[in-house]
Amino acid sequence: MAREVTIVNKILNYINSLPQGVAEKVQGTARSSGKADINACINGRSIRIEVKTSDHGNKESKKQSINLKRWSAAGAVCDVVYSLEELKELLEKNNV
Repeated sequence: MAREVTIVNKILNYINSLPQGVAEKVQGTARSSGKADINACINGRSIRIEVKTSDHGNKESKKQSINLKRWSAAGAVCDVVYSLEELKELLEKNNV
């Protein structure tokens, strides 16, 4: 099972390789508590991604869930993903 940092790096590399894509890792600090791991934009669409690993049944915290819902309500594509493949499926499902 891949470590979370490995999955984050694969996602960052993938989005940043797209012609109309830019992504950055949100640094984990006390001030960023609850924020998604990755902020991105592809073709003008705002994207917030929380990355987890399934090996320990990890899921987003309540704070993270609330934050993703707020961004989603504002029109951003938001979700928790466990792999680069899940991210690609999310983007396809949302026509990004």
